[in-house]
Amino acid sequence: MQRYIARLLLISIALLAVVTGGLAQNWIVEEAPEWTAMLDQHSGWTGADGIYSIPVDGNDQIGAWHENQTLFIFSDTFIGDVDGNGQRLNGTTMINNTMAYLAPGVLNPDSIRFLYRHPNSNPESMFLPNTPNSDPDEYYWFTDGISLTSGVYLIAHRMRPGGGLGFARDGVSMVRIPAGSTLPFTNYQQYELPFFADANDDHGDIAFGNAIMANTVRAGAPNPDGYIYIYGLDEVPFDKHLLVARVPENQFPNFNQWRFWDGQNWVPDFLQAAHLTNRVSSEHSVTPLPDGRFIMVFTVDTITRTIGFRVGPSPRGPWSITHPIYTSTVPDDFPDADVWCYNAKAHPSLSEPGELLISYNLNCIDFWDHFQYADIYRPRFIRLIYTGDRF
Repeated sequence: MQRYIARLLLISIALLAVVTGGLAQNWIVEEAPEWTAMLDQHSGWTGADGIYSIPVDGNDQIGAWHENQTLFIFSDTFIGDVDGNGQRLNGTTMINNTMAYLAPGVLNPDSIRFLYRHPNSNPESMFLPNTPNSDPDEYYWFTDGISLTSGVYLIAHRMRPGGGLGFARDGVSMVRIPAGSTLPFTNYQQYELPFFADANDDHGDIAFGNAIMANTVRAGAPNPDGYIYIYGLDEVPFDKHLLVARVPENQFPNFNQWRFWDGQNWVPDFLQAAHLTNRVSSEHSVTPLPDGRFIMVFTVDTITRTIGFRVGPSPRGPWSITHPIYTSTVPDDFPDADVWCYNAKAHPSLSEPGELLISYNLNCIDFWDHFQYADIYRPRFIRLIYTGDRF
């Protein structure tokens, strides 16, 4: 009841707010502590970034998680134990990707089951690169995925140690877990995704799969057109420009059928993909709205405390100005660590009517700060709550 009254007060205040241009602000934002607490784990899986949620039955409608399992995909993950002072204990290790299943409609730290391999009792990533162009020192860093009738498909960036940030990307793959597979998914398949280009004088690094949106009947889209939209980035230095591809739902694994928006038409050459907008984060989301428009959620300027959104009339835009909605104060909780925020995105199937659940990640520059403050490296959640008919 207290939370209900507090929300009513927030809505009342929001309805009085005025933004540039004199239009009433049609949203408020509040933290979602029960979702954040679910990932506050102290043994085994104790923190990760890169969280993507995939409804196992493919239904991405608001509230669908109440009826079906949700698959989570994480990238770099700490495995070990955390003591009562919030410090990681000796024996903690980091692996490069993990998964989890969330039980339908149950939200507490015991309702989620984390998955990673345990060869010879040692933690190991769920998926390891094994494609024609992969090397033994590479590992997978996952972005988005989708569940179709033929299986679960995950986009995996092929990474290696090195580069100016301590890692470098050599390519992108697609991992398929066939329908009906059982743990530990030893029968998964992987393919080179042929839509990756290193930076040159004409463009930055280009890659696709940072966000996937199924505008389909199976996904429960309000106005389905039968296409799956796959978003990518042209990573111009100090900026990230949004790109988009699409493919018919039943042709998703057929790379010859992917088409890229060049500003006028859908074309087969991914290097012709047009810049749709900029200042987005490496990981982001695009979600259909009930009124037929689409909302893109991201961290403004890639690595800042600010989460924002844009709206557009179609999956390719044109996109509105950025609406900043939330500035995280969590980094201030760790005054002795250099903490930063990144990779905000929405999770429609985990949301409730009238709202959009959004996650963002925390990280720190000094790796050893993660051992002093185990609470830094895990996703946080907020809610974007609609207070009007439309944004």
